[in-house]
Amino acid sequence: MIKRCNPDHLFQCVEIAYLRNSIPENNCAFCPASKELIMKDLEFLLNDPNSLLVGYFDHDLLIGFCGCFVNPQNNWGDFVGPFFKGEWDHSIAVALLPSVKDALPNVKRFNFYFNTKNQDYHNLMCDVYAERQDNEYILMMERKDYIHRSIKASVVSYNPEYSNSLIHLHEKTFPDVYITGQDIIDSVGKTREVFCVLDENGDFAGYGILKLAKNNEHLTAEVFAVDEKHRGKGYGWALLNTVVNSAFNKHNRKAVYLVVDKLNTHAMNLYYSCGFKLVTENAAYCLRT
Repeated sequence: MIKRCNPDHLFQCVEIAYLRNSIPENNCAFCPASKELIMKDLEFLLNDPNSLLVGYFDHDLLIGFCGCFVNPQNNWGDFVGPFFKGEWDHSIAVALLPSVKDALPNVKRFNFYFNTKNQDYHNLMCDVYAERQDNEYILMMERKDYIHRSIKASVVSYNPEYSNSLIHLHEKTFPDVYITGQDIIDSVGKTREVFCVLDENGDFAGYGILKLAKNNEHLTAEVFAVDEKHRGKGYGWALLNTVVNSAFNKHNRKAVYLVVDKLNTHAMNLYYSCGFKLVTENAAYCLRT
């Protein structure tokens, strides 16, 4: 039986996710690694009216579950799981997906993101006819490897006067990304620190984002964009170094992570030149409704 989970199922779901997600062959990259953060995310799914946490039960015994975070700005859903108490059950996994789609009729697109070693998830994506996206690399730089470099370009903290330019550049550069330009503006100073690079005339030329997290040893350099007419001038390099410097010296974190498409070799060369190293390769799929 498939039904919505309630608070009584929370601890069971956390235990299942914690045990299974730490294994690359069972991984879902939309699920955190620590038990504390898993608890926080699943509590959110239980309490958010736009999102969902559902389980598969054998009578009253929870066999497995999945969840979906829904962004109300674009009605995209990030799919968490499925995770199973025992071994992967493909028939249950296939059954869970339509139940989530039926329960969330306003979702335009479901996103799936998982370690490339998770062959069960690859098979699931094939059977539900999900659309393959570029694989993504998770890169990391540790504090001990960071070398401070002088920055010649003018990089400043976000100011509301740049909001329209930032939103326009973001939507033009990343039309299919999970976060909207307005999401970025609304999160400034809360869950994100945003920097803007200015051209020689003092006009907005691009932006970089440091995603903040409490009680975490690392932060994420989340999104970078430079207006195409300003590319090749070192602005991307200046933004990246500003974001990394803030993570290490302002926020005193041990590591900085970032995500880059496997085919974006220009960006990867920039990141490698600054000291980032490959940690994990993840597969990305989407299922449009």
